[in-house]
Amino acid sequence: MKKYGKILGIPYDLRFPTPARIKERMWNPDDPRVITPRVFGAGWTVNFATLREKSTVGFFVALAVMSLIYLNGLRKLYKKLAGFVKKD
Repeated sequence: MKKYGKILGIPYDLRFPTPARIKERMWNPDDPRVITPRVFGAGWTVNFATLREKSTVGFFVALAVMSLIYLNGLRKLYKKLAGFVKKD
């Protein structure tokens, strides 16, 4: 099985993420696309460098949304880990 490519037009990449690939996909001002393939998994991600050049408001909105998604994931992880700790 190939580790990266497209299935039904949706890009996927199952290779271990590297700093170079993360930068290439999420912060690449040389790439004119705002939406690029994800670093790991299936789907797309935002190229923040190009978005910042094209729309300052869009950049901050995308940054805020990504931050909320990240913080929500941390909250869920904290709740899951707190369930393992028993209180006396």
